[in-house]
Amino acid sequence: MQTYIRMMHSTPARLIRLFFGLWLVIYGADLPVAYALTLAIMGAALAVTGIADICPMELVVNALRSKSPGPHQRAA
Repeated sequence: MQTYIRMMHSTPARLIRLFFGLWLVIYGADLPVAYALTLAIMGAALAVTGIADICPMELVVNALRSKSPGPHQRAA
């Protein structure tokens, strides 16, 4: 999983997320309102995560790791 997260932080992956997000926003402009809003929200989220270097999968994985008791934690 760390390899995937490292790849998502790379510049090419960030640029792909940015351009794909912008493409979704532009493509949605020609659709009915409900579809356009859905694609605009999804596209904006992708573009922002690309610009800000945020990997949503990393947030999920780190949250799951902090909740599960690992071998390094001792019972009180």
